[in-house]
Amino acid sequence: MIVALTGRPGVGKTTLFFSVVEELKKEGIAIYGFYCPEVRVSGRRVGFKIVDLRSGRSAWLAIVREFIDQCGTSISLTNKRIGRYIVVGDAESVGIEALRKPQCEKALLAIDEIGPMELSLPRLRQGIIEALKNADTAIIVVHRNLSDQEILKILREKRAEMITVTEQNRSFLRDEIVKLLRKGM
Repeated sequence: MIVALTGRPGVGKTTLFFSVVEELKKEGIAIYGFYCPEVRVSGRRVGFKIVDLRSGRSAWLAIVREFIDQCGTSISLTNKRIGRYIVVGDAESVGIEALRKPQCEKALLAIDEIGPMELSLPRLRQGIIEALKNADTAIIVVHRNLSDQEILKILREKRAEMITVTEQNRSFLRDEIVKLLRKGM
């Protein structure tokens, strides 16, 4: 069972994602995967990190050029640009490690989000594809314009439940999604 959340930016996908993940974690289900929070400095978004849900290990995923010198760390920039952000190669190792399925009976793959930045890194993209193929149960957030044909094919083959999060439905979706994922365990 794969539940895929989508919707416009700021509608509450990430909040819903974490609410579901925390509920299932309380039930003793092992959570693996990653999330990609934005990084703000003085109220201005300067980039995104990738964070392993199990270990908490993180790395830059993408950063604006003018913030690179201020971040105080050496990062390996790629030549890939997504909007005003430069994608950072360091994200691949954190993301790939986060996608390793734990050796236990009940495990939930959780990814927030699968979008242009994450998919622009070839090894991370391949890791996401393999994780989706091998996952029995997953909750993922997908960019509203996801066009990666290989990922879309996996979601079709696995009969993923695609849910568009809106202001009208976001408050009651958590319990519904938790029930769906419990059935898939």
